[in-house]
Amino acid sequence: MTTRISHLARTFKTIALAAALSAVAATAASAQAAISEPAAFQALYPYRDVLNNGAPTPAAKLVLEPPAVLQRLQALESGVGIADAPRARAHRAGR
Repeated sequence: MTTRISHLARTFKTIALAAALSAVAATAASAQAAISEPAAFQALYPYRDVLNNGAPTPAAKLVLEPPAVLQRLQALESGVGIADAPRARAHRAGR
């Protein structure tokens, strides 16, 4: 009787080990599949770098800036017309 139970326990351990190993292999394969197709990754995450494991690109910071900052940067880089960006002025009542 004990031989049968130990055989069942060994079989169960083998099945559990095989399931655990296949789960680990499936996790590693699915993690690699995220950037296996660079064009699809770039389409889904336009402000993430495909070659740098999805790190934010410099354009990601610019998206959060107001339009005046982007216009100023374009003017500086193109050299066409370098103009100061309009600044917000505080209005004081009574003066």
